[in-house]
Amino acid sequence: MLLRLLIVDDDTSLCGSLKSFFERHKYKVEMAHDGVTAVKVVESFRPNLMFLDIGLPGISGIEVLKQVKEKDPSVRVIMITGQTEDELMRQARVLGADDYVTKPFTLEYLSGEVLDKLHKQLFYELRSTSADLAIEQEKVEVLFDQMTDGVIMFDAQGMVFVANPVARKLLGLSGDLSGVNAQKAFEQFKGEVLSIAFAELDKLAGKTFDVIREEPKKLYLNCRINPIRSRKQELFGYLAILRDVTQERRAENAMHRFISVISHKLRTPLVAIRGYPPLLLTPNATHPLDAFQRTAVETILKECLRLESLVNELIAFSSLDPDDLMRSPVGLAELVKESQRILPTEFQKDVDKVKLDPGLNTLVVDADPKLLQHAFRNIIENAFKFGAKELRIKAHLDNGSVTVQFIDNGPGIPPEDRERIFERFYQVDKDFVGQVPGAGLGLSMVKETIQAHGGKVWVECANGKGSTFFVKLPAAITVTA
Repeated sequence: MLLRLLIVDDDTSLCGSLKSFFERHKYKVEMAHDGVTAVKVVESFRPNLMFLDIGLPGISGIEVLKQVKEKDPSVRVIMITGQTEDELMRQARVLGADDYVTKPFTLEYLSGEVLDKLHKQLFYELRSTSADLAIEQEKVEVLFDQMTDGVIMFDAQGMVFVANPVARKLLGLSGDLSGVNAQKAFEQFKGEVLSIAFAELDKLAGKTFDVIREEPKKLYLNCRINPIRSRKQELFGYLAILRDVTQERRAENAMHRFISVISHKLRTPLVAIRGYPPLLLTPNATHPLDAFQRTAVETILKECLRLESLVNELIAFSSLDPDDLMRSPVGLAELVKESQRILPTEFQKDVDKVKLDPGLNTLVVDADPKLLQHAFRNIIENAFKFGAKELRIKAHLDNGSVTVQFIDNGPGIPPEDRERIFERFYQVDKDFVGQVPGAGLGLSMVKETIQAHGGKVWVECANGKGSTFFVKLPAAITVTA
């Protein structure tokens, strides 16, 4: 490793002699002849050593020393001083100068007396730093190899830099990976995102997606690709995290099939049962009902309607397919109003408690209207089902996306439940909210609907202070009110 030396002196002849001498001794040398230039060269050249004249034009050598040590205390500085500059040298020592030479001096004196002891200390520090870096690198490599998820790193051009054993196994990679790019690494897999030129990893950066391998047996990988940047935001490369989700996806597919079959099987007898109570309750019925019979039939009808709503929810959930979305530009205010119109009968009384922000009228989203209406309906219904007295809906446009906020004043959601409420069949403990009807599919359907649109849904709340559901969707256009 070549040591970097910066010579700062307004005597150009002396600088030239020093430069030639130290380059012969395998130093990498730069020069500066005034204080302002010296400070700039230190930032770009990052020297290990400096010869710094005390008497410089412009910024003095003492001021240069002060600025250099503030920015990088590790730089070793040897002051060049005259015979009558004792007070300035005292200041230099206080500011961190390592040694000094008094003009005139010989090059042999510099090499033998001054630099020899400085070299010993400097090389000791460099060796210690190198040893520390080697230890840290070894720790990183051990951690990298022992991770249960697959980890693969690409350079800025999309070429594989390194892959841990799990990633090699999942992707079927072996041997030397030099010359393997991202497209080649994933060549056995298919998925919607792979239609993007995989070498253009910047288009996938920050995204989470699934890819599927069909042969020799089906394998589902959930992938997330993050850019690796320097502090100056320069792109170094990409880090991909791979997780085998085959069992999860099989379970999800089996659940979808089960829900689809059972909901359709329930619907046929339900339609028949539901048709009779209204006939029995009509004022013109052949055999009028007594009070007890009327109460019984009304209860049957009410429960039939609840069961029908649940079956319809199951059918809608099982038939949700991102590839079958009928997307079009649709006004946000129109979507919200339609979602209120299709609320179950028992919640129609709460429509007046929904307050719409005027900003909804100016925003348009790219969505399947029918599916999004049901998703919004579920959020609104949930708010009043769990005790909210008022619901405020507002939205704003942000960088090509529309974020909708559903803000209620209900009891909130316990911290341990906030992530799980979007899971299928999950319901908050009845000790917290009381007995609430439903199958626990409403918010799960909301999540899958929003994700199918390429969006995101999450909740924020404080206990006793209500909940705010956030829905982020791709914007279509912005219209003027």
